[in-house]
Amino acid sequence: MLCLFSCESDPLVRKAKKDAETFLKNVRTPERLINHPMLEPEGISASIAFQNRKRNLESLKASVNELCGKSSNFSLENTFKKVGDDGEKFIYLEYEYCKEITFVMGYALRRDGVILHSIWPMNKEDRPVELFQKQVDWN
Repeated sequence: MLCLFSCESDPLVRKAKKDAETFLKNVRTPERLINHPMLEPEGISASIAFQNRKRNLESLKASVNELCGKSSNFSLENTFKKVGDDGEKFIYLEYEYCKEITFVMGYALRRDGVILHSIWPMNKEDRPVELFQKQVDWN
């Protein structure tokens, strides 16, 4: 019990987990996720970014429906804290969804918490090895 508490003591990781679980619970309802807080790509108009997000969420829903059927079970497999090339800090949460898909949810740190910056649905074999090396974690 003590280890569980100490592993969960990082408030930024807790915020990222809460956000990721909200996202994954709604992955089959893109109309709920369209306004989910996310970093917007730079250099793209808001209307194009909105259309891209809408298309991506619909595609994600179709993939989940195809691979998972009615199963919506997911579990957190790993948490990684990384430093980007420019020194920015990130939290990556790796979730297994319906035993068929791995979702890596990337969060950028902000003064007021974290914000989702990337969603990578993939097979475990396709994971970028350098992202999942524990020795480059920050604390």
